[in-house]
Amino acid sequence: MFRKIVSDNALIIITGLAIIAVTLIGLLFAGKKSEPVYLSKIDKLMFDKDNKSPKFVLSLPSWDKVLASAEENKSFEINDDVLQELNEEVELPKKKSMEDILAKIPNLGALPDTPQTQTLNNIMNSKGLIEPVNGLTLPKISPDNKKPWVEYGNVVDVLPNFKKVAIIIKGIGFDPLSLDKVSRALDSEVSFSFTPYAKDIGSKIIGTREKGHETYVDLLLSSKNFLQADSGPLSISLTISKEEALARLQRSLSTEAPIGGVVVNDGIADEDNREILIELLKELRNRGLLMIDATSGEGLSKIEVQGLPRKKADIVIDSDFRREAIDKALLKAEYIAFEKGQVLIVADPKPVVIVELFNWIKTFSPQVSYEEAKNMELNKPFALVPASNLVIQ
Repeated sequence: MFRKIVSDNALIIITGLAIIAVTLIGLLFAGKKSEPVYLSKIDKLMFDKDNKSPKFVLSLPSWDKVLASAEENKSFEINDDVLQELNEEVELPKKKSMEDILAKIPNLGALPDTPQTQTLNNIMNSKGLIEPVNGLTLPKISPDNKKPWVEYGNVVDVLPNFKKVAIIIKGIGFDPLSLDKVSRALDSEVSFSFTPYAKDIGSKIIGTREKGHETYVDLLLSSKNFLQADSGPLSISLTISKEEALARLQRSLSTEAPIGGVVVNDGIADEDNREILIELLKELRNRGLLMIDATSGEGLSKIEVQGLPRKKADIVIDSDFRREAIDKALLKAEYIAFEKGQVLIVADPKPVVIVELFNWIKTFSPQVSYEEAKNMELNKPFALVPASNLVIQ
């Protein structure tokens, strides 16, 4: 009986202890579960209500102590240069002044005049090379077969081992002051092509020829973006007849001053206006004029007209006028000149283009004989020539 009582009491005690243990464990887990969840230890240190002061406080030593310790331990050598660099304040970029900004803007007025290097035979129209047509004065081939593109041009001799570079500035003539400055700054071998919309175009052409530059006139094709851009009443449109297209060409050629031909600006030149273009190219040939193709496509190149003096431009600078883009185009021109022995560049008269061309031309190596070249380093053996010198008939 006694053993049974003892056994029952032990069971009660064990059960009680188990209940107490379970209760304590439950309270412990309940407390943990109710604690906020922190994203990091830093959050817990900042937001935990039970956070206490740290047992240790870290402080960085002074820079003088670091230097003294390093010098004592010979971990590195401290000299005046090191101390000077450590003590120097960081220089903030200086604000650009108005003078700095203006210095980067292309300024045609700052270009110096270049001495005239060639003289043209015909400054004015030659009587044997013009004829009246429907109230216009147009170029023609003379009875003794002299052609305007030859008579109004100039042939330049280039020494062996030098590559020919021809440059045409197109679309010029709107601004007489800019024209005068550019024609005096650029070498006489640089040629000029005038917009047919320029006022008093004849006197401007004659003034340019007096400085030794060959002269041409722009032939405008219908704009590729004709819904947004209009190339004017003298452009060769898809919607006009052959007769009207020929009349527009003749009005463009009637400058009352010597021109050697036309520079065809970029535009629509494909099968849609092929018949019109054939008639225009034949008109140029029959009048003894040359044609410079400054278009981006191959439409004009596919039109063959026997006996027409012509040349496709290798480089055309008329859209991207960033300095880096212009310099890249001129570098490409150098490669073409080395590869083919010649290069033709056609460019718009934007100030940045003129300045870059001027500076580029000044980097050309001087022409010397073969014997002299043996003792010299010719980095850029290029020679400027008028555009007519690269034309093939």
